[in-house]
Amino acid sequence: MMKNYINLLLGCFLCLFFLTNCEVEDDENPVFESTAVPRIFGWSTANTYTTDISDSLIIDLQVSPAQDATFKWFVDGVEVGTGLRFKYLFPEAKDYTIKFEATRNGVTNSREADVIVIKPFVPKTYNKKMVGFLTQNGSINDVNFANLTHLVISSAVVGEVAGQASLVDTTLENLNIPLIIKAAHNAGVYVLLDVTGNMVTLNGGGMYADYGFFNVVKDPAKQATAIATIMKFASNNGFDGINVYLNNTSEGVLEPVSKIEQFFKAIPAALPPGPNGKFFYTASVPGGWTTGVLSAIAKVPEIDWVNIQPYRYEDLAPTAHSPYWGATDLVNTWVNFGLPKEKIVLGFPAFGLHYNMPKDGTQVGWGNLWKYATYESFRDILLKDPMAHTKNMLAVDDGIYYDGHPIIQQKAQLVIDQGLGGLMMWSVESDTPDQSKSLLKAANTALGN
Repeated sequence: MMKNYINLLLGCFLCLFFLTNCEVEDDENPVFESTAVPRIFGWSTANTYTTDISDSLIIDLQVSPAQDATFKWFVDGVEVGTGLRFKYLFPEAKDYTIKFEATRNGVTNSREADVIVIKPFVPKTYNKKMVGFLTQNGSINDVNFANLTHLVISSAVVGEVAGQASLVDTTLENLNIPLIIKAAHNAGVYVLLDVTGNMVTLNGGGMYADYGFFNVVKDPAKQATAIATIMKFASNNGFDGINVYLNNTSEGVLEPVSKIEQFFKAIPAALPPGPNGKFFYTASVPGGWTTGVLSAIAKVPEIDWVNIQPYRYEDLAPTAHSPYWGATDLVNTWVNFGLPKEKIVLGFPAFGLHYNMPKDGTQVGWGNLWKYATYESFRDILLKDPMAHTKNMLAVDDGIYYDGHPIIQQKAQLVIDQGLGGLMMWSVESDTPDQSKSLLKAANTALGN
């Protein structure tokens, strides 16, 4: 009886063993319909590859089902190979488009990507600096490097956050920094890291009543920690410099200039050598009643230039927020602070201020102006009027005031006549990609670059 029981168990075990092996064999050798789409594995999820001009780009793919399938590789529409492996030495340092096709029984699947072929960095020559800021709301697709001499990626945010010992948020998670820097260097454009407090991305203004950056600045221990973190991140990621934008400088009262001066003078000793023989140290400063607090920046000789912002000049009555007089006034202010003219880079906005004042008798004051004066990107302004680039104001509601080509050309001429360092635009992604209407293109051209 016991022997029969053991034989029964052994039979069950063997049956289970063979059934299991049959299932595994089926998994390893699946049967596909003749019309099954050949799936492609191993392709870059970013749809972008980079390679040095001296190296071949190698891509190894897998396709399932692969039996009876044929494969083709294309570079800029020209067939260059078959098989699952792509190995190609690009002849020039420029951008290419590659495509892979897998076809089985008349069914085709494909993938396409951009390839950036990298060459040794050679900075472009220019007449005047054309600086553009790119925020996390944008991407590399918003950048036309032909219109830039320097790109600033915004931003590493400084402030006191619970559980954040470094005091600096350097995630910049929406931007592919390595890719942007490689593409910029290919075009001869330097890339700087913007260091700021919390701000309103569209207009670049400091977040209301947010003094996190300033609270770090005025504490020597926290200041040292923040500077070390910033320099490490900039150096590790191949940035060509940093731009410091202390966008809120007081908590209701003007702080001593010495606190700001000590911070800006502490930075040069921590600057790395830079990946291309130069590590830039620049600053951005707003106009307005707190300008004087930042005047010490003019006394820091290591600062390469200062981006001044004569815009966001809101008023209780509809008016231009970026007037020409504001530009000349802020230039003169910084010259009087002692900043050499060639270190002044004049900023202009790629956004406008849209006034829509109340019609029900509501009194408008500084406490409720935000309800009736809102900012819009230049891209959105063009949607309201395709010819907006030829103007500086649209007669929509109580007026949309912005910088179009006419005033940008005036400001460029001011830069040339006064011997200033150049122009700066906030921000690149708010401009239009249409080069006939682009603010950045108009500015760069007017500078003689």
